[in-house]
Amino acid sequence: MTKTATLGAALALLLSACSGEPGREIRLLSGESEQELASSHMARAVLEQAGFEVSIGRANLGQSWQRLWAGEADASLSIWMPEASAPFVERFFERLHDLGPNYLGPGLDGTRRPAGDRPHTLARRALEQDAPEALAILAGLRWQQPELERVLAEWEQSGDWEQAAAAWLAQRQPPAAPE
Repeated sequence: MTKTATLGAALALLLSACSGEPGREIRLLSGESEQELASSHMARAVLEQAGFEVSIGRANLGQSWQRLWAGEADASLSIWMPEASAPFVERFFERLHDLGPNYLGPGLDGTRRPAGDRPHTLARRALEQDAPEALAILAGLRWQQPELERVLAEWEQSGDWEQAAAAWLAQRQPPAAPE
C-alpha cells in the first residue's frame, strides 16, 4: 500500500469516527412532566447501553407530533393517546409508527389528561430503515409503576435524570454470569 493510500485510509477512518456512525444517533423528545422526563431518560439509558448516542429535547404534545413528522426528531415516549392527540392524528400520523403505550400503570404525571389516555411511544417511520435496532428497542420499552417511582425517587434525591435512569438500569439488569 502506498503512503498516500495509507494516509487516505487513516483520514477516512478518523473522519468516520468523528462524524458518528449513521443511524447510531437517536433524537428523543420529552414532555415537561416528571413522568415524561423519567420515561425519556430510562429509554435513553437503554439505548445508550445498546451503543446509541441519544439526545433528549423538550417539546409539548403538538410540537412533538410536528417535529417527528418533519424528521427533526426520531421518537417520543410522551405522546398521550388517544384523546389528547386526536387533533394531530389525521394531519401527522402517516409518517409515524405508534409503538404502543409505554406506561402500564395509573396516571402519575400530575397533569389533567383524559381518563383513558396513556403515554405512547411514537417514532418516525424512516427510523425503521435508519436504525432498526433502535426502533425494536423502543417498541419493547414498557414501564410499570414501581419502576417509574424508583426513577422519580432517585431523581428527587440526586437531581440528575441520567444518574436516576442509570441506577434503574443497573437494578433492572440481571447480574453478569461469572467467567
